[in-house]
Amino acid sequence: MNVFSTQKYTNAPVFIWGKDGSHEESAKSLFEEVTALTDKDFSLAVFDVFDWNSQFSPWAAPAVFGKENFEGKGSETLKFLEKEFLPDIKSKFDGSKIYLAGYSLAGLFSLWALYESSQFSGAVCCSSSLWFEKWDEFVSLHKLKSPSRIYMSLGDREEKTKNQVMAKVGERTRNQIEILKNDCNAERVYFELNKGGHFDEPLKRLAKGIAALLESKASSE
Repeated sequence: MNVFSTQKYTNAPVFIWGKDGSHEESAKSLFEEVTALTDKDFSLAVFDVFDWNSQFSPWAAPAVFGKENFEGKGSETLKFLEKEFLPDIKSKFDGSKIYLAGYSLAGLFSLWALYESSQFSGAVCCSSSLWFEKWDEFVSLHKLKSPSRIYMSLGDREEKTKNQVMAKVGERTRNQIEILKNDCNAERVYFELNKGGHFDEPLKRLAKGIAALLESKASSE
């Protein structure tokens, strides 16, 4: 686990980010991007992901790009966070609210986790893979487990793709915003439309989301 913090051992929010591969440099870059946008205290805690499509997919689904299917081991990832990762975080940052942060499939996982666990105070979900098979059915039948603040964003070119499954991302994201606005546990819902496609400036988009939740927390206290 790598932890980056503006002020350790306070009740400042902690953002948990799952990253594949060698993540230390990416984590430092994200931390710096956030601190350039806000002067609020926060911590960024990073955990390793070794099989992105497997560990962040909430259930099994066929491949939509390439040949790698989604194995649906998101529940194992969530169990690891709840049973192993969060106890360590809470011991270091007693009283801190904990948020998830994710991009693409990790953004989908972060949102899904709020429907499955009461351990989080919200999430930053950027360019989330809401085109995922049966997501629309799942979200229509579930409510957030606890009061949550949620930031979502999407690139304005992301739904303009020839892949008919992924092209659903725009409609699914707009529907998701409306669903969240009607969820009694959604304390605040933010949506931002960025310029560009799915792969444009992911760290900057995540940083904007983290900064938005930090600023909203400060303004409500």
